[in-house]
Amino acid sequence: MTDTPEENSKELLAKMGYTPAILGVLFPSYPLTEVLNYAKPVFEAVDLPIGILDVKPYQISGGENVRAALALALASKPSILLLDEPFGDLDPITLRDVANSLKNINKTFNTTIIFISHHVDFIREVAQRAILIDKGHIVIDGEPHKVCDEFIKASNARYLNKCLEDY
Repeated sequence: MTDTPEENSKELLAKMGYTPAILGVLFPSYPLTEVLNYAKPVFEAVDLPIGILDVKPYQISGGENVRAALALALASKPSILLLDEPFGDLDPITLRDVANSLKNINKTFNTTIIFISHHVDFIREVAQRAILIDKGHIVIDGEPHKVCDEFIKASNARYLNKCLEDY
């Protein structure tokens, strides 16, 4: 209906036994001030200016894209946020910004955040609990630094050994 010319929409609605008033029920609109008041704390939590809503996605950075996606997900005020490898393409500085945003989201909205990640330093910093799963089976469930250490040992990736030395 949204991409149908107005006159055609009226005809289609009439054929279905509806008046154009039903569109207001199906697609409610809210005053801009109400929308901005609702969105402001969400955008503050992810450290984005509210003005980013007026910017095209290709005009913002990768980190801003990730944080904007988080803001959209938070708009419905979920009690649990599920994230699957959301930070794979981010550089270390941007990853830091996103990590701070996740901590803010958890603190501000008391949102439980469940995420899948191979960034051991990120997991150690952000997570309160970690679970290592291999081939569908739980290998270890507990404190993030212990779970990350187990992941590093099991991976046989020499470059990750530096992470073990750092902790």
